[in-house]
Amino acid sequence: MEKCIRCGDVDEDRRTLWMACFYEMNELGIPLEQVQLDGTMADKIGVKKLKFGKIEYDSPEFGEPENCGKRQFYTMRVCKDCRADWMEAIKNWYDEKETPSKINTTGTGVFVRKLGKIYELTEEEVKERWIY
Repeated sequence: MEKCIRCGDVDEDRRTLWMACFYEMNELGIPLEQVQLDGTMADKIGVKKLKFGKIEYDSPEFGEPENCGKRQFYTMRVCKDCRADWMEAIKNWYDEKETPSKINTTGTGVFVRKLGKIYELTEEEVKERWIY
């Protein structure tokens, strides 16, 4: 019997969510575990091999050749219902199809990062965060 990390349900039937996005996902404050796989991934249909000298790597999106064998993921063990919620959230994000917003210049020169995106604070936000 295993507990769902999200809802707490205890059962034998759990799924593992895997996510890799080159971001420190622990900043989200949710209980993801970090894992690293060292080796090559199974060939994907339609993905050409990247060749450096005599060595072939199966996917160029992992960066420099020395990093191609190591893949870092975040995982979470959940029940089927919570997995469905996760998939629905991803589908909703994709279906929105809005253009990502760019940095709006406010002139304060004070920038913060939230979930990997850079924001320039407004004068009001600067005053709320720091007392002169």
